[in-house]
Amino acid sequence: MSVAILVPWRPDGGPRQAVWEWSHRQWANWHPDCEIVTGACPDGPWSKGAAVADALAQTDADVLVVADADVWCPTVLYAIEEVVSGRARWAMPHQNVRRLTEEATRSVLGGASLSGQPTAEIHRGMPGGGIVVLDRQVLEGVPMDPQFQGWGQEDQAWALALETLAGPMWRGDSDLFHLWHPPAPRRSRSVGSAESLARYRRYQAASGQQAQMRALVAEFCPTPLEGSPMTYRYRNDNTGDEVERARPDARLEMLPNWKRIAELTPEPEQTPPAGPPERPTAQDAKVKWVEYANSVAKDSEEAAEIATLTKAELVERYGKEA
Repeated sequence: MSVAILVPWRPDGGPRQAVWEWSHRQWANWHPDCEIVTGACPDGPWSKGAAVADALAQTDADVLVVADADVWCPTVLYAIEEVVSGRARWAMPHQNVRRLTEEATRSVLGGASLSGQPTAEIHRGMPGGGIVVLDRQVLEGVPMDPQFQGWGQEDQAWALALETLAGPMWRGDSDLFHLWHPPAPRRSRSVGSAESLARYRRYQAASGQQAQMRALVAEFCPTPLEGSPMTYRYRNDNTGDEVERARPDARLEMLPNWKRIAELTPEPEQTPPAGPPERPTAQDAKVKWVEYANSVAKDSEEAAEIATLTKAELVERYGKEA
């Protein structure tokens, strides 16, 4: 399956440019078979959702890695494999985010190793942020909301939509390295703007409610993801038993005789071909007689003649047993 790296990006001519150039080299060196696509948003306020959509429109890849331009995780391949195998519909390779200091970032950009660099902060990564790997159908049916402007809440809202419509996230245990750059303007560290916070609260209200979440996603996506969210399935190699969990089962993950397997795609139900409608009675309307006559007509000439017959003629011709 083909894989593309989608990077929402707006050049600023400043420190972010050098950080993105470094991140681009990591992607190219570590994943040479992956396409690297940058996506832009229209002039005006920044919209990560619009930039991701622009990048998606530029590739036909089956699996997409949505990655911020200022981060790197060396174990992305594990998350890609989970999605490619069908064991997860969306995945994140990291648990914690290590925010490098300005000095450490300069050292890394100058060629130093990431390992052992001093950090300004280490915190648990926000679901939906940093690096997210998705099946194409999921990204098309649960895109990032372009109506979030500036920075703040768009990642969190996206994670709630993905969890509700696609199912649980697979998450690796690696660190995500965030390179330093001047912070983006926002209302506070945790809130981007009053408008973004209000929109995010709509996602909180719809969380876990599939119909409500689809209606919210439909405000900017013509084809919200249909079907039931994916679950985690495990099979016992010794007995062949299978169990299903809404979230990863830590105990089964550790037991050697239990293996996580791809979710089975159910075969579509076969609808038996419909037979001709039941023969109407003399009291039924003409439209029912026309419908019945057309259902038993032998060819197009007979069907054309049916349209010219009166109800009495239809009853006379088609009201008797063949």
